[in-house]
Amino acid sequence: MMMSIRKLLWRILGINYYNYLKGKNHTYLRDADWAEIGSKTYDNGAFVWKWYNNSRLQIGKYCSIANDVNFICDSGYHTESQITSFPLFHEVLEKNDEVKINNVLYKAGEINDKIKPQKANIVIGNDVWIGMNTTILPGVRIGNGVTILAGTVVSKDIPDYAIAGGVPAKIIKIKHNNLIINTLNEISWWDWSDEKIKLNINDFYLPIEIFIKKHL
Repeated sequence: MMMSIRKLLWRILGINYYNYLKGKNHTYLRDADWAEIGSKTYDNGAFVWKWYNNSRLQIGKYCSIANDVNFICDSGYHTESQITSFPLFHEVLEKNDEVKINNVLYKAGEINDKIKPQKANIVIGNDVWIGMNTTILPGVRIGNGVTILAGTVVSKDIPDYAIAGGVPAKIIKIKHNNLIINTLNEISWWDWSDEKIKLNINDFYLPIEIFIKKHL
């Protein structure tokens, strides 16, 4: 009943309720001031979604994020019940109504602050390239140097210097052997100063063995 009244009011105001609802739960990555984004990382119009107020998104340095990438920072509240996936306390109760979850009594309006979803938070490493229309699901960690192909749905962790693609994401290739990967992580060029990178810019286009020999 309340939902129907709410939709009617938005219609009278000339506002699409579902567009409003989407806007309440997502923001452009560049406007997500609560996200931790490393230096030089850029995006071309990525979105961040969250329902749990304390969900976090951490992205490393020198990451390239294409347009229409979606970071889903938590799983919402569809898994609190073994009986239904529907978030009854959000859609049926008023904010001051009480509901008992896992033997703890809450007010419906404080659920987003006090109950952490089963899956939350995303951590992205450094020097990661994420292709357009990719979706990153909650609880995922993506390592350094990873490339994610366009249209991928990432539901599990991706190791350092992997190429991943598909729905759900699968490892297509590991770019380097373990010794090179460990050495690149040790060099951690993404932590260099701007001046050092400018001074050594040509080295990034040398064979990797020469780069490592020079900078290890």
